[in-house]
Amino acid sequence: MSNILILMGSPRKHGNTSILCDEFARGAEEAGHRVEKINIADKTIKGCLGCNGCQRNGGKCVQHDDMAELYSKILSADVIVLASPIYYYTWTAQLKAVIDRTYALLSTMHNKVFYLLSTCMSPDESWCKMMLDSFRNYLACYDETVTEGGYLFGFETGEPGDVRKSEATMQKAYEMGKGV
Repeated sequence: MSNILILMGSPRKHGNTSILCDEFARGAEEAGHRVEKINIADKTIKGCLGCNGCQRNGGKCVQHDDMAELYSKILSADVIVLASPIYYYTWTAQLKAVIDRTYALLSTMHNKVFYLLSTCMSPDESWCKMMLDSFRNYLACYDETVTEGGYLFGFETGEPGDVRKSEATMQKAYEMGKGV
């Protein structure tokens, strides 16, 4: 059994990205895994200061906000799902702040499998390249024990609930979670 942490970066609590997260979680829970989904928009996460204080003091960030709670959850998770709609070809500001702040974990994050769940208005993957590249480049910052488990894009999802129109995408999210 794995501990799965879903970091949901959409400001829409019940939007398309959240719906994909719920399908992934349903599959994972049915497979016997523990799942926790955190809505990043509900947290106070400041941007990284670039001060390198975390690198000088064993991974402890100098800022005091909700990221402290997320650090322990990230480190105790076996699987981490980064979930974000695509805004201007990449992450939402909410999730990007979390990603930047995980710089504090550079020397302590090991043995993690990451997944990417994303939604966008694009009709196909052509608009998603920057997001996928960003995801993979982020993982490459860590050692070889931090790996990619997979990714899934939900297309043509401009309005809340649009992702449900694609039974194939919903099924893929469920199967991805079940296959963890």
